[in-house]
Amino acid sequence: MIKRNKVRVALFLLAGCITMNGQAEAINEDKINAIMQHFQVPGAAIGIVQNGQVIAAKGFGLKTLGKPDPIDADSIFKIASNTKAFTTAALAILVDEGKISWHGKVQRYLPDFKLYDPWVSRQFTLIDLLTHRSGLGLGAGDLMLWPEPSSFSRQEVMHNLRYLKPAGEFRADYAYDNLLYIVAGEIIPAVTGQSWEQFVEQRIMRPLGMNHCFAGQVSEAKQQDLATPHGMVNGKLQAIIRAIDYSKPSVSAPAGGIQCSLNDMLRWVTVQLAEGKIDAKQGLFSQAQHKMMWQPQTIMPLSASSKRRDNSHFSAYALGWRVNDMNGTLQVHHTGSLAGMYSFVSLFPELDLGFVVLTNQQSSAARSALMYSIMKPFLGDTQTDWMAEFSPKTSPQASKKMNTPPLVSYPTANISQSENSDYLGTYVDPWLGRFVIATHADGSLLIHSQRVEKLIGSLYRLGHDSLLIRWHDRSLEADAIMHFTRNQKGEVSGMTMLPESSDIDFSYDFQDLNFTKIIESE
Repeated sequence: MIKRNKVRVALFLLAGCITMNGQAEAINEDKINAIMQHFQVPGAAIGIVQNGQVIAAKGFGLKTLGKPDPIDADSIFKIASNTKAFTTAALAILVDEGKISWHGKVQRYLPDFKLYDPWVSRQFTLIDLLTHRSGLGLGAGDLMLWPEPSSFSRQEVMHNLRYLKPAGEFRADYAYDNLLYIVAGEIIPAVTGQSWEQFVEQRIMRPLGMNHCFAGQVSEAKQQDLATPHGMVNGKLQAIIRAIDYSKPSVSAPAGGIQCSLNDMLRWVTVQLAEGKIDAKQGLFSQAQHKMMWQPQTIMPLSASSKRRDNSHFSAYALGWRVNDMNGTLQVHHTGSLAGMYSFVSLFPELDLGFVVLTNQQSSAARSALMYSIMKPFLGDTQTDWMAEFSPKTSPQASKKMNTPPLVSYPTANISQSENSDYLGTYVDPWLGRFVIATHADGSLLIHSQRVEKLIGSLYRLGHDSLLIRWHDRSLEADAIMHFTRNQKGEVSGMTMLPESSDIDFSYDFQDLNFTKIIESE
């Protein structure tokens, strides 16, 4: 364990950055409450580990808006993409056991694995699954996963990868993806006979005593500990409810499905900072695998804001973790984002220091403001107002949000069948399946997906053969624009889609869809 910069940390302790008295008062609660109020976050759980000890673990606010149950350190949150480090750790255990190799070809373990390019498919290794350098576009195929519930199986997701055309160069271009982590999760049953859920719970969570953490269904005894997801819907904070059948495995689980409490996440952080050691006698994974998981693999773009806020000089993706430098110190970190639940884990191994932020509101600004407010004092910044830093800036170029009125004037009435009946019918995309455009009882046109039940919306005319979809579930924040194509006879033969706004989450990869209209036989 590297112990550099201990003197600097000790000086901050003496200066009063945190107060040591039994369990440390390491969190400025007034700042946390102010940030939560400002960004309308109903509940959060925040904790800090230092030198192998939990020095702070506290819940703030409510599990569910309008109900009295408070958040505490055992409240259970969806950690979303912070799951990826668990999937990677599961594979590391199997590498330690000699059952797989990081450099092994995926097709050796999963013969049905195929991408669009046959050569890339043959060359693809386990490391390639985990490092966002596949050549696929940003979030390609994520519509098979979200919005939940998804009707796709993990086997279908893996099969449909072959239909996704590359948008970049294999092993050269960084583009975040989720589907390949699902493939990585399928390595586990292929070599062990256990499901991803069983392996992660039995081989990672239980040895660490993570009894409020679940890769699969949350136990009945812990249901009362679940926090409720929230988000801004039509300008108002609301609970976001998804009709998910939790008796079935979540298709996206290896990429983002773990649900966990703050106390258990702090156990996870502690073993990460201990390089895989649980105690003096046992380890979760070897030091060699620890080193491998934190080794930079894919260069990531370094934003101007990161340079300004963090004095960063590099950014890269490792195996389930992002790594960069912050004020001269190595940071190992990841965020997680799902509808109504955002998380942030940040580790500083040179300081033997780790932070966890869990929230039940889908605000990236709130998540960042909370993390920076507890993290930056340990790195010497006790002055910056992180709530102000991460608050949206108002300017003519400010981001347009889907829950506010659109910037262009859309019709107030739906397009009707009488306006263009040849839009009616069934359209099929190779990987997302069928969408149907049909007539509503009032004569307007609706579109709905046969595989993704939340994708149902009303159609509005924008221009010639160009329509706007406004999804009925406004919590999606993901309206789309449809463009129809016609054959030589002038008949509608297909359609494509695009996100209506550049601010829409990349997982709504409408641009990757290419529909052909099905001609019904007489």
